[in-house]
Amino acid sequence: MVGDGINDTAALASAHVGIAIGGGVGAASDVSSIVLMNDRLSQLLDALELSRLTMKTVKQNLWWAFGYNIVGIPVAAGVLLPSTGTMLTPSIAGALMGLSSIGVMTNSLLLRLKFQSRQKEIHGPSVIVEIPSDASNSLNQEKLRHPYPTSR
Repeated sequence: MVGDGINDTAALASAHVGIAIGGGVGAASDVSSIVLMNDRLSQLLDALELSRLTMKTVKQNLWWAFGYNIVGIPVAAGVLLPSTGTMLTPSIAGALMGLSSIGVMTNSLLLRLKFQSRQKEIHGPSVIVEIPSDASNSLNQEKLRHPYPTSR
């Protein structure tokens, strides 16, 4: 359910996912699962895309952890000792487990970059126009001196 006012509060509260637009009405924002801060419906698509990328990242991290532990735990327990004569010491096994955690955290932190690059694909490159601070000050000072156009 998507709503923006106090009349939508009951429907937002009973919906599986309630989305309040604008964040202006406190009651609608309080019962909603998601609050879009502006009145742009395109943010709804952004929220859906972010949730899709988040779930994809969670699944990647889960499979990485499963695979790493399926291989790492038997090796640390000494499965390779009879055939190769090698066994991981507890300090090396602990260091490798730390590296696994760093890999999962790095993949999670890359979510921001993935989302930003996806937004550029969807919305195109954003155009930023910068006005030098001295130019804007001179324009404002000129308006203050001559608030109304004069004919000369």
